This record gives sequence, C-alpha cells and structure tokens, in this order.
Amino acid sequence: MATTETTTIGWGSRLGSSIKGVVTGLVLFVVGFPLLFWNEGNTIKTRKALEEGEGACVSLESNQTVDPAMNGKLVHMSGRAETEEVLSDAIFGVSDKAIRLERVVEMYQWREDSRTTEKKNVGGSVTQTTTYSYRQVWTDAVLDSSDYHEAGHDNPGVKEFENERQQAAFVSFGAFTLAPEQISRIGGAQAFVFPQGYTCAVDRVTVQGNYIYVPNSETRLNEKNNRNVVAQPRIGDMRVSFRIVRPHDISIAAVQNGDTFGAYVAKNGKKVSLLSDGVKSREEMFADAQSANTFMCWILRLVGFLLMLFGVRTVLKPISVLGDVLPFVGNILEIGIGVVAFAVAAPCALVTIAIAWLFYRPLVAIPLVVAAVAIIVWARSKRKKKE
Repeated sequence: MATTETTTIGWGSRLGSSIKGVVTGLVLFVVGFPLLFWNEGNTIKTRKALEEGEGACVSLESNQTVDPAMNGKLVHMSGRAETEEVLSDAIFGVSDKAIRLERVVEMYQWREDSRTTEKKNVGGSVTQTTTYSYRQVWTDAVLDSSDYHEAGHDNPGVKEFENERQQAAFVSFGAFTLAPEQISRIGGAQAFVFPQGYTCAVDRVTVQGNYIYVPNSETRLNEKNNRNVVAQPRIGDMRVSFRIVRPHDISIAAVQNGDTFGAYVAKNGKKVSLLSDGVKSREEMFADAQSANTFMCWILRLVGFLLMLFGVRTVLKPISVLGDVLPFVGNILEIGIGVVAFAVAAPCALVTIAIAWLFYRPLVAIPLVVAAVAIIVWARSKRKKKE
C-alpha cells in the first residue's frame, strides 16, 4: 500500500524561497556563538562546583540516625529508599507498594511514512517525487490521520485510556525523608508482572505476558465478537503495560537539612544535589556527575557547530539555486558551499570556545595559547633555518 505524489517547483519560486531563508540562516549562525560561549562557561562552572562539592562532602556510614552535627553540611550516604504507600490504578485494577507506578497505553494505528527524491531540471526547476507508504504499528502517541495522503487509513484520533504516572508522597531513606524532587529522580523502573490470579477491572480484555490487550470500542460493544486481539489486532485496539519502581538501595550526596536534604550551593552559585540508584561511593557519584557534565558539553558543542554550519549553508543557498539553471553547475556550487560552510563554521566555533576558555579559565587557557604560539614560532624558525 503506497501512493506517489509528484510536484514540480519552478526556478523562480526556489530562488525566492532561498533568498527568504537568508535571514533564517543568519539567525542560526549568530545563535551558535552565544550558545557555544554559554556552554563552555556552564560546563566549567559545573565542573568547579562538583570539584568543590566533592572536597566538602562527608561520607556517613549509616542513614539510620540523624546526626545534628552534620546539619547544613554536604553529606554522602547509601541506603534503602522505602515507602509503605500502595499505588493503585483503579481502571485496570493494578496495585502494589511502590515509589512510582506508570501506565503506558499503546494503540494500534496506521502510520504514514514518506520518502522524497529530487531531480533537478534544466532551467532551474526541481521535480520532487514523494512516496507515501502505510503500516500498522503499536504506539503510545496518537497519530493524526486527517492529513494522510491516501484514503482508507483512518485512526481513531484519541485513546480511550491515557498514560498515567503516580508517585508516592512519602519515601523514607533510613531516618530521613526524601523531597518530592528527589523521589522523582529515583530510577530503576521495571516492567510490572501481573500476579497469578490477576483479574482486570476492564471487561473483555486479554492478559498476556506484561500486556493487557483491550479491543477497540466497536468490538467491545459487540458481545458476539470474540476476536483474538493478540493474534488479530485491529485499528483502535490498545495494549496496556505498567512500569514500577519498587523500594531499593540508592545513594545520595546532598546537604543535610534536619531529616531531609537540599542542594549544596557552590561559591559560583551552582547547585549540587546528586542521587544515584544502587550503592555508590562518593567518588563514583561525583565521577559520574563529571562524566555527564562532559557529555552534555560535547553535545552542545556539536549543536552550536551545526547551527553555524547550517546557517552558513542557508545564507549561501541562493548561489547554488542560481547555478541550478544548469543542474551540473548547481551541483558543483552546492559542494563548494558545503566546503565553505565548514571552513567558516569550524574556525568560528573553535575561536568562540577558545575565547570562552580565556574568559572563564584564563589561568589554564593563557598558558595553552602561549605554548601553541611558541610551537608555531619554533616550527617557523626551524623551517627558515632549513631553507
């Protein structure tokens, strides 16, 4: 099942669109600079805050007593996050003692996928051929089929049951009580396994494995329809699963405030409050936090560079469109624009990062710059002597 749509875009329209895109390209290029500068500063500040926090953090052997002497200090401890609350899903009759209970509802729907190929024509126009294909999938997102390109692939447009997330209001940590923000950061979610003898509160469903299969409303209203939803799913059918976070060991590095915890505020204003699943040492927790900080730094560096790269390409796009009057000329210009965009974006990104380091960490950056200059001067002098 597929349908094809062919569209021809004239050279004038393409040129006009590319010229309008110049402003967008300039915005993307300019935004890359503050993003990269801020990212370096934020990474350095976070690193310093974590280093400061690790130096100030005191590891306690037990969380079973509250030591008043530690009040206001950054402490590290491991222990069991426990709760006596029973979280219940009244619709499906699921309940258990848990820190968090999540209901995930997927619906069987039509998904439209598209693939577009483009052919440049002499004179600058472009013929775009788009092929739309359709497949039936389980997904928890509601897919809007109103703008699908082929009839006969209609989705309900709404789920009878929605996703839901419940969290325990009170979770103890030895002699301490966790704040709601800390509770929400506890991980370790597992698939909920329905107990033996489980009976669903929703009629005419099939429980298999970790899923509750719910027929679409049309089937459920027809008592004579005994279709096997598992083997013969139809559009609008749902399958429901649950994920649960049960009491388990966690580790915390935060400021002790009485019998609860708050964030440590470093000298540079950055806050430090760490929580990890499992028993982890203070060194492991701060090392993990530093790794996460470095990873995010590189992600944002890439984002900043790509903003600059695509920005320059967009600004120069009208040149290649002009050349598309003869397709092979336009292709050559497009390759050249890609090279130019990289040649502009790469040094701009590197210089911005270097300036940020000079601004935020001059004691580290200046010796590096001096060393780099010294190497260049030495290399040039050796070259002159050789000549």
